[in-house]
Amino acid sequence: MRYTPLPSELTARSFSLADAAAAGVGRARLRSADIGHPFHGVYTAGLADDEEDRCRALAPTLEVDEWFSHLTAARLYRMPLPAFAQHENAVHVTSVGTDDRVRRAGVTGWRVLERPPSRRWENGVRIVAPADVWASLSVRSALRPGATLSTEWLVAIGDFLVSGERTDAGRAPALCTLAELEAAADRRNGKRGAKALRVAVAAVRHPVDSVKETFLRLGLVGCGLPEPEVQLPVETAQGLRHADLGYRRERLLLEFQGDEHRTSRARWLADLTRVQLLQDAGYRVMLIGDADLVPDCRALAARVRRALTC
Repeated sequence: MRYTPLPSELTARSFSLADAAAAGVGRARLRSADIGHPFHGVYTAGLADDEEDRCRALAPTLEVDEWFSHLTAARLYRMPLPAFAQHENAVHVTSVGTDDRVRRAGVTGWRVLERPPSRRWENGVRIVAPADVWASLSVRSALRPGATLSTEWLVAIGDFLVSGERTDAGRAPALCTLAELEAAADRRNGKRGAKALRVAVAAVRHPVDSVKETFLRLGLVGCGLPEPEVQLPVETAQGLRHADLGYRRERLLLEFQGDEHRTSRARWLADLTRVQLLQDAGYRVMLIGDADLVPDCRALAARVRRALTC
């Protein structure tokens, strides 16, 4: 179906009913299938389906001291999250130093008295800084009723933040430093989640490439094994390689094989060469998959313990 084009002043950003009326657009046109209506009183030229679109739609309605925060900020920063936290629909907004929090359908409002560290997002809208977003996720109500992040997940997110996301083009810059995580944890002293944050920040390491590597490291330590080094460097016949985890003195390397190692032929072939190079350099290599971590890694830990004593 063809629709009458909207005036240009309504296509550059989200708009209100009053904006539409001022531009000569009636209510019937706003009910058309090509018009998004992500929040009460907020319209977009085109559907606002994903998180970033919905944030862009809401951003012009925010006041100077209203910032994206909590789960919304975590997803904008591409932090790893458990499945139940990845698809929560509400947009989280924190109001700073105001008498009340944002109250709007589709928005979870928060209120703080002091300005947390922040960064600018699009069009000058502020978003709470990564370290303080991480700290906010320790609070049960920041997720959904009855849900909370485990300490292991807090460590995994911390690993991601201080390591930088690993992509096909290389490692992206870290979103924050360990010192910033420590400071964010300190700012929550005496508040909900503070104990979990103190435990988690002490276990954060870098560089770490995936959540599963974090869970593997923590699982082995939880079974009483020495903590393995992350991204242990190995000089091979074809240059420097870094093992996911390793025990340098015992010359034992642990390589986590996620599903992408199976589904990508190029990755599978590269893995074969990589393992051979590591073995040729005098290291034993243990390949580890998801099943080794579920429901726990006690059986794996027993195998690693035997390998360490050989």
